[in-house]
Amino acid sequence: MADPRPAHVHRVRVRPVDCDRQGIVHASRYAVFFEAAMVETLRSLLGSYRELERHGVDFVVAETSIRYLNPARFDDLLRIAVRVRTLGTTTLTMGFDADVDGTPVAAGWNRYVSFGTPELRSTPIPEDFRKVLERRPAAGRTARATRSAPTPRS
Repeated sequence: MADPRPAHVHRVRVRPVDCDRQGIVHASRYAVFFEAAMVETLRSLLGSYRELERHGVDFVVAETSIRYLNPARFDDLLRIAVRVRTLGTTTLTMGFDADVDGTPVAAGWNRYVSFGTPELRSTPIPEDFRKVLERRPAAGRTARATRSAPTPRS
């Protein structure tokens, strides 16, 4: 059985600016939360996001998917578990599972392309970084069941 531990857990407190008029986290904010979680994950694994830049590499978002499960509200503490889902030659897919006090609120993934900063085109993920990312457990399907039907978002 695969190790279910996330590569990193990122926490963020919901601010008023993150909410819609009903006081619920706006759907667009999860992409921002997930991107911050990705950067912090790479920082925890590599020591600094700048390590990528020093090797002439950056990760750019090529594809994203988010499923909204339950509402999160102002002042909630979001816990975002991040996992390396897939690792290709030039691509990296990270999965995100967000919850508030154990209740799932959103789940998603981003596919990133390793982009050579001098050449401005896709480039292989450096071997040193690949080794660090490969040591992390692959994400399986989320084990937590949704407690209510998906909530329509604004």
